[in-house]
Amino acid sequence: MIMKLRAEERHVLALVADDAAALHVTPPRVRFVESSGGPCYETLLNRIEIDRETLTLPEPLLRIVVAHEVGHATQRKSMLLDFARTLASTMTLLAIPCIAFATLPGEDLWRVSVPGLAFVLAFMVCAKIWRARGEKRSAAFELDADAKAASIYGSASALAALEAMATRRHISAARLDAMRARLVSGLQ
Repeated sequence: MIMKLRAEERHVLALVADDAAALHVTPPRVRFVESSGGPCYETLLNRIEIDRETLTLPEPLLRIVVAHEVGHATQRKSMLLDFARTLASTMTLLAIPCIAFATLPGEDLWRVSVPGLAFVLAFMVCAKIWRARGEKRSAAFELDADAKAASIYGSASALAALEAMATRRHISAARLDAMRARLVSGLQ
């Protein structure tokens, strides 16, 4: 089904193409939605999702938001490797009790309870490690995408866009501080 795009949607597609060319990356596809938690990049599909509220942003802010999302497309390989690493480690963690269940002596209490308890403990430890690592990597990806948007449109414009998006509760204080520091260091 082919849908006719609105003028603002065609404009966003042009911005994506321009920003992708500036960042030397294949332009991601764009999906327009009625509502969401804000604009986002979907790594597995190499797609940017833009909501209607984002389309109403003033032009300079819209440019930065789109450039930020295209900046994530430059990180696609790293994001996919992180996903594959997490999937492999999860599968390994799940395989260990299965191997233990199959190879340990036949006493039911030993075969089920001890490996099951070990699995639960290992999973709890790994989940905390994975969450901490995921949060750290996510923050690094966001800061990198901010920096890429700033490299196209300037740090001052990027900071203004971040501040506007912060009013929608999409931006952390750490990201705002990082862009402010970038702006200050660029002035010196």
